[in-house]
Amino acid sequence: MYHKIGLPGAVIMTVGTVIGAGIFILIGPLGVTTGPGLFFCYLAALIVAAGSAVCYAQVAAVFPTTAATYRYARMFYSDYIGFIVGWLRWITACYALALMGMGFADYLGPLLHLDKKFLALGIMLLFYIVNVLGLKTTQLVQGMLVIIVVSGLLAFTGWGLPSTDLSRLGGWTEVGWGPLLQGTAAAFFAYTGLYFIAEIGDEVKNAQRNIPLAIFLSSIILGAIYLSVAIVFSGGLGWEKIKEIQPNLAQAAGVLLPPQLASLVRLSAVVAIFTPINAIYTASSRLLFSLAKDGFLPKFLTRTNYFGAPGLALTINLILGIIVVLFDLSIIFLGALNSLVALVGMALTAGASLQLSRRFPREVARAPMILKKGTLRFWALFTIISTILLTISSFWEDPKIFLSLALWLGAGSFYFHLHKKYFQQKILERKNNEA
Repeated sequence: MYHKIGLPGAVIMTVGTVIGAGIFILIGPLGVTTGPGLFFCYLAALIVAAGSAVCYAQVAAVFPTTAATYRYARMFYSDYIGFIVGWLRWITACYALALMGMGFADYLGPLLHLDKKFLALGIMLLFYIVNVLGLKTTQLVQGMLVIIVVSGLLAFTGWGLPSTDLSRLGGWTEVGWGPLLQGTAAAFFAYTGLYFIAEIGDEVKNAQRNIPLAIFLSSIILGAIYLSVAIVFSGGLGWEKIKEIQPNLAQAAGVLLPPQLASLVRLSAVVAIFTPINAIYTASSRLLFSLAKDGFLPKFLTRTNYFGAPGLALTINLILGIIVVLFDLSIIFLGALNSLVALVGMALTAGASLQLSRRFPREVARAPMILKKGTLRFWALFTIISTILLTISSFWEDPKIFLSLALWLGAGSFYFHLHKKYFQQKILERKNNEA
């Protein structure tokens, strides 16, 4: 891994990671379920995401590293917890690839009269190739895509805000707290890439400074965009209209905007699905690389190609993503499952941020960006409590999410203990041979 990115590249990569299915694909189903509570869901999810981003930024300012969530869980808790976090994040990253691929197919399948699964697999293969060409190519492609996506969203909000009826945003409690909390958990998927840059910390220039700055700047940019889009979507259409036509964001643009601007939003909707796919490949392949480097997976997964990319890890992620596409799972289910695993990682990172000063006082003293203890403690505790509430509400509303998570947790635990027993036996045999 040879190329390193600076602060502008880090912000672009983070914004491009976040803007995708959460606003273009999920906003329609969420609008049907939560109605006037849609804005609340995106606002509550943003607050939780921002709180966790503060914790990520603080730990990254002291210990910038690749596969940050996994490494922090292992560093501050135990090998078992670290592995399980890495395992679940890797599995759900493959789910996320499928989610993005199917979202792309939902947009273009009817227009091109092609099979949706075929289109999903095609776009996943395209960005697999982009990532195989290395981080420099990935960053360049991401930058061009982000320009198109942000232009479309600004067109949607810029034209739609003046004609938005804000009274349609009232009465959001009518839907009940259960759907609102579940909607918040699903909307949280829109922000799960906010700490993306921490996951490739070893490939960021001046990482202790640039990772926290990139997270803070991206939070401001994305919060402003997402909340304004939610206001226009709900206030422009109204709940009755949303329930009647069940639009995605591009379809809503067709109702609210002139044809030329609606076309720009439709283009940005397609492009927005590309940016998270690009980033998911980048982060998940580095995670798989790190698991192998630490001895949890076969060492051959640490091999990099001519461009410095972990080619074998990328290939495995592509294959697993294809398998998930073939199962044809619902978009809301995939989004909620990804959110829950992200929430677990965030809660653990928040807990790690609370331990920094006590366990690593020298490293904290040398870090360039350190928050006051009271401020950090507030955001860390807020993140932990919020993630617990969102996790419980998601399990309550959809038991299938719990069963799926329990299945992968059981499989990961079984593998970890089998792997540990195997290596303990190897060490014992080596000692006996030396004796």
